[in-house]
Amino acid sequence: MPTQDRLEMARSLSYQWKRPSESEPVRKIETPYSASISPEQAVVNFLSERDALACGNLAKLSGAAISRRYTGMVDRFVGELLVLLRLREWLKNTNTGGRIAFLAMGSYGARELCLASDIDLMILHEGVLPTKIERALLGLLYHLWDAKLEVGYTIVTPEEAQRLMAEDFGTLTSILNSRMLLGSRAFHMTFKERVLSTLANDLGGMLGKILVEKAKREERFGGEEYFIEPDLKEGPGGLRDFHYMRWISKVCFGCQRFSDVKRLNAFTHLEINKLAYSRGFLLKVRNLLHASSSTKEDRLLVSHQERLSKELEYPDGPSISAPSRFMKDVYLHMNRIRYITEEFLTKAKDLVSPSLPDPLPPEFPKEFDIVKGNLVMKGGISFSDDLMLILKAFKTANKYGLFLGSGFIWEARKKITKDRCRLVMLPGAKEMFLDLILDPRNPRILRLALEIGLIDAFVPEFRKIRNLAQFGYYHVETVDLHSLRAMQVLHRIRTGKYDGEWPLLRRVWEELRHPEWLFLAALLHDIGKAYGKDHCARGARKIPSLLERLGLGEEAARTITFLVRHHILLARVSQRRDLGDEKTVVSVAQTVRDPELLRMLFLLTVADSKATGPMARSGWKALLLEEIFLKVNKILEGGKLAAPDTRKVVAQKRREVRETLKGEFKANDLEGFFGQVSTRYLLEVPVHDIIHHFRLALTMGDKPYDWVLKKVPGVPVTRIIECIYDRPGLFAKMVGVFTVNNLRVLSSSLFTLKNGLAFNIYEVTSPVDSLMEEDRWDRVRKEVMLALEDRLSLEELMAQRRKGLLRTRVLPLRHETKVKVDNQASDFFTIVEVIALYRPGVLYEVAKIIHSMGLDIRFAKVNTDDEKMMGSFYVRDKEGQKICERERLARLEQELGTAP
Repeated sequence: MPTQDRLEMARSLSYQWKRPSESEPVRKIETPYSASISPEQAVVNFLSERDALACGNLAKLSGAAISRRYTGMVDRFVGELLVLLRLREWLKNTNTGGRIAFLAMGSYGARELCLASDIDLMILHEGVLPTKIERALLGLLYHLWDAKLEVGYTIVTPEEAQRLMAEDFGTLTSILNSRMLLGSRAFHMTFKERVLSTLANDLGGMLGKILVEKAKREERFGGEEYFIEPDLKEGPGGLRDFHYMRWISKVCFGCQRFSDVKRLNAFTHLEINKLAYSRGFLLKVRNLLHASSSTKEDRLLVSHQERLSKELEYPDGPSISAPSRFMKDVYLHMNRIRYITEEFLTKAKDLVSPSLPDPLPPEFPKEFDIVKGNLVMKGGISFSDDLMLILKAFKTANKYGLFLGSGFIWEARKKITKDRCRLVMLPGAKEMFLDLILDPRNPRILRLALEIGLIDAFVPEFRKIRNLAQFGYYHVETVDLHSLRAMQVLHRIRTGKYDGEWPLLRRVWEELRHPEWLFLAALLHDIGKAYGKDHCARGARKIPSLLERLGLGEEAARTITFLVRHHILLARVSQRRDLGDEKTVVSVAQTVRDPELLRMLFLLTVADSKATGPMARSGWKALLLEEIFLKVNKILEGGKLAAPDTRKVVAQKRREVRETLKGEFKANDLEGFFGQVSTRYLLEVPVHDIIHHFRLALTMGDKPYDWVLKKVPGVPVTRIIECIYDRPGLFAKMVGVFTVNNLRVLSSSLFTLKNGLAFNIYEVTSPVDSLMEEDRWDRVRKEVMLALEDRLSLEELMAQRRKGLLRTRVLPLRHETKVKVDNQASDFFTIVEVIALYRPGVLYEVAKIIHSMGLDIRFAKVNTDDEKMMGSFYVRDKEGQKICERERLARLEQELGTAP
């Protein structure tokens, strides 16, 4: 066969092979057997042995031990098949035996198989492969398939293998892991030496390929969606990062085993034992995943986390659940592998491609040089001479946008671990640490300060939130990293990075007297999460003593304590309360009291939101946040905390409505509707919406309802200004129609007139397909009409929607419906807050229950994502009164708490 054709065949065979389906004819492979048992019995024995391992107490074994045991099991099985199929005998008795090698490749070759890993094989040969060996190989594949193994194999000559290796990174690394199973050991060793010799001629190229693959992998698996459910193999800090170090140590530094790299002076500080422990932890979890799912599942989905935490015997604690403890360990080990890998790669680049120091900026500290953008110690200088050099290096790197050299990082970590207390107590140390925290310009340096323990040294309270997972659809990082990201957002506000999308932020920043305090507040705002519920209050109690220890003054301590205590106030009120209600705004103003504190609280809220995740920083929530900030600021800047004169507000709105509509309608008709609407309506509804309502009511004629649709600028939200005849359960019906049309309700305000009309306003997500938006709204309009006439089965449509919606995300296992009733926040309504696990139609169900209890929803604000629905409902009874009877309130809570 021509060489090019053989190479193309090798490429095609390199893909994973699967057993033919039952419907496909399978050609019987006639292979002479040689043993007391048949290959079929060997398959049965292997499956039994593997099931015994998978069903055993894997949690008691180390991850490396499980993988070695399973790899040995596969070795014995494959070896037995090679004997039974007489391959071993034929290789001994043919002239080709010295030029054939059966190789285990990839994770199989590295003895790192997990219970559902693929089995990769390579048949390396020279010359023509005998027909009987080819037939036996096909028989081997069928028996491996019978054993429910996914098998990939390649048949190549050494020359073809090297060509494939040059073209495909996966083939290259698989060959580096190759291990002899059968054949000529000398032939295999000659091939490996040739491969290593080829790679040694271009170490920089080899290292470059690994860095490119690492970047591609992190782009694919390092996104926000992979935080809650990390990929144990391919995610940042996963097993693949360890593989990179092993391959580099073999190719670049000639290490047969990775641990041999410690013999090199450049890597004496490499934490091999900790690295091995973290690798073993991930291997154990990966094996448990494979054992429970019987598939190659490498992503730690939320549905697995609670079960695995039980298998690994993590206890529930008073302030942290067992799954949270388990995930904290997962993130600890993945972060350790990730950052040791980065330090290793940095050092490897320095050794493979050494460079002269870069030119130094003016007045650069004399103790340091710059090499490839990394700050390094000059020769002859060490931390033993001056421990403050650690802080000085971080301050310098922060100022000039540098990173630190790998040797510096290892030495600094070692010194901080050993001399933490001495470092903190050195004269000027706290001041220099605060210089870094109060003026963070370099996110990478701030992250490094966290990783090597510098932040923990000065702020011991921070240790408790290290690697602490936040379970929720919004949160995409551990608490510690989220806090650093909030600091980064504040720096971006300071430097004008958001001027285009949100210019208000920069203007507010420039009005601050002490913007530097915000960075420290961002670092500390979530430290209370280590102590259980009510993290704002718990964290605030830690702040005064913490800041006193760091040497900050009383004013800074009071300000930062306030910010930590109230850092969710603006977000919570804006997303759960009626911002048209003056009492809501005045209540916030009474809590804040100071315009400077409000500005700082607003910017901290923005930073917290933008650092949390994509859903938490949606444009709609930004509009609500800005609205409450401006309204509260107006009260505080005016110097009084009382509501404005309501008579003046109502009179002004009446004048504007009359002026706008005087040419369209008779004055008597307008005055008639002024007499129908409530004062609350005139106070809370913007003038332009009042004008739409009046116009709709005066032109509706015999129609049962009419509406105007207005797009909210800058966000995918539509405002529905509706005029309709009121009826019991109207809100539930409207919500039902919106839900079956895939429109999520964000808020609603409902006002019933004395004549039975209702002036309502809904804000809903706009239709997804903008090209078909008009058609969608026509359909919604028709279905509203059918629902009002009881000719549309919302229950049936809702059931179909639930059945047809396949979940693309796995929801948290622990989530009870929470119900809270508040009779204090509003003068006219009882506020019912409901937090429930999201499912299609959940808002419809809640609205029906509230209606069935004889209550009328007059305002609602709803926040829905793929995890949960949070709704605040302003309700009153049929007599228009708040609900005050304890028995009725208890029943309401019970009914909503057990909603289907």
